[in-house]
Amino acid sequence: MSELARTSGRTTVSARGQWWNAVTISTVGYLVLLPLAAVVRGLAEMMTDACASPAACPSTYAHLALADRGLFASLALVVLQWPVVRLVRRGRVLVTLLPAVALAVAVVAMFTIEGNT
Repeated sequence: MSELARTSGRTTVSARGQWWNAVTISTVGYLVLLPLAAVVRGLAEMMTDACASPAACPSTYAHLALADRGLFASLALVVLQWPVVRLVRRGRVLVTLLPAVALAVAVVAMFTIEGNT
């Protein structure tokens, strides 16, 4: 298929040829926010200093585990969104929003840790 379509004598780029726009914006946004999320994850780990063991603060460690899973899931979703967006046309917006949602879940989990003093 040609990426160019003729419309009333003018040559324009079709929407099929621009599949990479949304996924590029999603990836760049993710790469900007990931270092900030990593810093917040490090600070969240420091909130557990008062806990001598996971048994002393089970909810705190559950939040950290959820944050870790969210960060790893968002990384996997960023990598997997490129082939999925190229092949699946209908779900492009949803697929490009999934890494941001996973990163938001991780950050919310980190900010809801209660400090034990």
